[in-house]
Amino acid sequence: MSRTTIEVPMKTNNVDAVLDIIVTTLKPSGYEQKIVDGETIWTKGDGVMMKMQCVGITFTENSVLIQGWMKDAITGESSLEGFVAALPKKKLKGLINKIQTTIVSRNL
Repeated sequence: MSRTTIEVPMKTNNVDAVLDIIVTTLKPSGYEQKIVDGETIWTKGDGVMMKMQCVGITFTENSVLIQGWMKDAITGESSLEGFVAALPKKKLKGLINKIQTTIVSRNL
């Protein structure tokens, strides 16, 4: 399992505000919340005809971990590094960066 993980420190425990930022960032870009392999994640694409773009969120005591990865039926999971599917990876990194910046700027 190869994922790109960003840890964003949280000054408050306002999980609902962070979840709202995630929804308002990912949903307009075509991501849907789904359960994949028993994990609730945000996805775009089907993993067969086009690589599935995935975002996972985990809350810790003082931070939120945002994971991004690509997934397909043949190669499985891959991080957001490298040249394969570079354009979708770049777009997903940009969305994750936007989520991170918004959380920090709102002092959550």
